[in-house]
Amino acid sequence: MKREIHPTFFWLWAFFLVTALIRLDEIRFNVLAIFATVALVYLFGLTPNRARVFKLALRLAVLAVFIRMLFAIFIGVPMPGNTLFTLPLIQLPDFLVGIRLGGDVTTQRLSTALAEVSLFAALIIAFGAANSLTTPTKILKAIPRRLYGVGVATALATTLTPQLAASVSRVRQAQFLRGQSATGIKSWRRIGTPVLEESLARSLDLAASLEARGYGAYVNPSRYRAIKWDLNHLVALLPLIYLALIFPLLTIPSSLAIFFFALILLSPLVALR
Repeated sequence: MKREIHPTFFWLWAFFLVTALIRLDEIRFNVLAIFATVALVYLFGLTPNRARVFKLALRLAVLAVFIRMLFAIFIGVPMPGNTLFTLPLIQLPDFLVGIRLGGDVTTQRLSTALAEVSLFAALIIAFGAANSLTTPTKILKAIPRRLYGVGVATALATTLTPQLAASVSRVRQAQFLRGQSATGIKSWRRIGTPVLEESLARSLDLAASLEARGYGAYVNPSRYRAIKWDLNHLVALLPLIYLALIFPLLTIPSSLAIFFFALILLSPLVALR
């Protein structure tokens, strides 16, 4: 039987991971965190719908890296280093002093941009993993009774991304079966309208179901049994707390630091599986 994991665990895991990455501020740890997070997600397992959500986070991270590196090549500030290639230099107005369009593209310029965007990509993937591994309904069970109304609104809001991904997938499959092109920018014109109509219909169905169940008519709504935070969750989270608070202060050889970093990131597999 698969262990039930507390819905807040992976959000805390992602928070402490991002805190550690910000404090370490090294590209090797950012890249290692990305691979470790992907491995963690697929080892815990995802439903097809939640897997689409995580794939969307991966695509957003790749897009962020692509756009940042594109800007680093064409737009930037002069930096020392070995010149890889030179682009035609375009003169900009005087109020944009210090910024140039084109010119020498150096190794320092690209490495600095890659270090910055790798942290941003790790942030997207970490919280994308937390969103994929935890469903809003489980979070709703764990919140205090006084915050139940806020929790319902938040849970409904967080279902937007997986429902949108599922709607787009269904519309694309239907268009493919009809022999229509489901790829490219032009296809989004045919995809957008059905997805919007489906979202509106789903909202109306949800409102009708809430009204039929008497939502808001009772001061103390009933609740399902919440998943408890036990000792295993605490043991699994303690290495991440150590990673965020103490690990950046230590002086460890490079190879050992990478090994311990990866070991700490994958520690939830031991305590929670």
